[in-house]
Amino acid sequence: MAIKINPAPLRMAQAVLIGLCAIMSVCILGTSAHTLAIFNKQQTSNPWWLPLWPQHFEVHGTKGLLGSAVTVFVLCSVFLVFALVPALAKNQKHTLRFLIALGTLLPSVLLTLVTVIYAHILNNNSPELDTIQTWTCKYKNSQPLTQDLPMPGDLGNGNFGAICKESRFALWGTLVVFLMLSMSVGLSFVTWLADKWAQRAERKEQEMEGAPQS
Repeated sequence: MAIKINPAPLRMAQAVLIGLCAIMSVCILGTSAHTLAIFNKQQTSNPWWLPLWPQHFEVHGTKGLLGSAVTVFVLCSVFLVFALVPALAKNQKHTLRFLIALGTLLPSVLLTLVTVIYAHILNNNSPELDTIQTWTCKYKNSQPLTQDLPMPGDLGNGNFGAICKESRFALWGTLVVFLMLSMSVGLSFVTWLADKWAQRAERKEQEMEGAPQS
C-alpha cells in the first residue's frame, strides 16, 4: 500500500515563508529609503555630513539594498498572487506552481546575495570612503566642539544613532531575507515532490478501485 502524503501543509508553509520575505522586504525598503532621504537632505548643509567633501560618501550600497527590497517584494507578491488567489490556484498544475516559484525565488536569491556582498565590500572601504552606515555608526556618540554648540537641532548628529541602527537593519535584514528565500527554494522542491507523490498515489488508488474483482 502506497504511503499517503498531504502536501497542503507544505504549500501553506511555502506561502507563509515567502510572505515573511515580502514583509521583511517592505521593512528594509522603509529603512533604506529613510536613511537615504536624510542623507540627501542634510549632506549639503549639515557639517556632520561634510558638505565640502561629498565624494567621501558611497551610497550605492544603500541604493542597492533599496532596489533589492523592491524587487524581492514584487517577485514574492507575484508568487503569492498565483498561489493564494482561488481563481488562479484552483486549476494550477503542480509543475506550473513549481516553475512559478523558481521563476520568482531564484532571481530574488541571487539578487539579495549579490547585494549583501556588495554592501559589505563598500562598508569595508572605510575610512577611505564611508557609507551611510559606517559614518553614522562611527560618529553617533561624538560630541561637537565647544564653538559649534549653538547649532540647530537638524544640523547635528543627534539622529546618527537611529540612522546607524536602520542601516544595519537594512543590511542584515537583507541577509535574513536571502536565507529565507533559499529555504523557500528548497521547500518549493519538496512541495513539488509531495504534490507529484500524492497525485500518483491518488491515481493508483483510483485504478485499484476501478479494477475488476476476481
